[in-house]
Amino acid sequence: MKALSFILCLLSCSIYASAQTRPLITETVDTVRDGYLRFDLGFEFFQDATYRLSGLEGDLSRLGVFSARLGAGERAEIQVFGTIQEFLNVERRFDAPNSDVVDFAGSSTSDFGDLILATKLRLVDEDDGFPGIGFRFGVKLPNSSNESGLGTDETDFFAALLVKRSFRDIQLVSNLGIAILGDPVSPASQDDLLTYGVALIVPLNPRAELVADFYGRAGAGGIGTEEQTRLRLGGRVAAAGVFWDLGFQVGLRDTDPCTGITFGISRDFDHGLW
Repeated sequence: MKALSFILCLLSCSIYASAQTRPLITETVDTVRDGYLRFDLGFEFFQDATYRLSGLEGDLSRLGVFSARLGAGERAEIQVFGTIQEFLNVERRFDAPNSDVVDFAGSSTSDFGDLILATKLRLVDEDDGFPGIGFRFGVKLPNSSNESGLGTDETDFFAALLVKRSFRDIQLVSNLGIAILGDPVSPASQDDLLTYGVALIVPLNPRAELVADFYGRAGAGGIGTEEQTRLRLGGRVAAAGVFWDLGFQVGLRDTDPCTGITFGISRDFDHGLW
């Protein structure tokens, strides 16, 4: 009965669209409402993912890609991101700095994904003459081990300025920031990269949107901290009390996965804690 009641609640509750991000990577300025928790759960598949640190290449499946976003006041949001399990079907192995560290049997490897803890602040609301402005900062924890070949065993820090501008119903979102990445090859060293993102959100009707996202990082990155340039196209629709999203990704650098697909759902909950 409890499970049935929970499903009926999902189907009957209203949709709240502000701060919805999946399948975008670029962050919007909007935050989840105070007193609400947004939970996302999805699946991702990428072809020809290359791990230059561990010397592995193959198709990557990410199961249970999740995020929890907690509205903490009118202008703040606390975020947790992670992946329950990552699987790499190894198609090629090559010499790399951590080749002798990688330890798994067979032609596939798996591990728990790295956790990301972040905070987003909405600093300025958008009005007719000025864009919305926000700030986001966080840390990536080294949960994926380098023995699996999927992690770097490094803790990374990132921060970005967020800007949103609306042109009638169309939203243009941009991020510009820095990523301080632990260098997995040189102990006690770091690589500082510029991060960027530009996203376009085009509504089709009150319950469906098309999205496009161009994002990545640039700078003097090394092995394990490479530059990235990726394009993601997709859409999302509100139905049965949740958001459903689908996205297609193309990697524009030789160190990016060639192509990919993402699918997920999102739901807001009134947690009732305050």
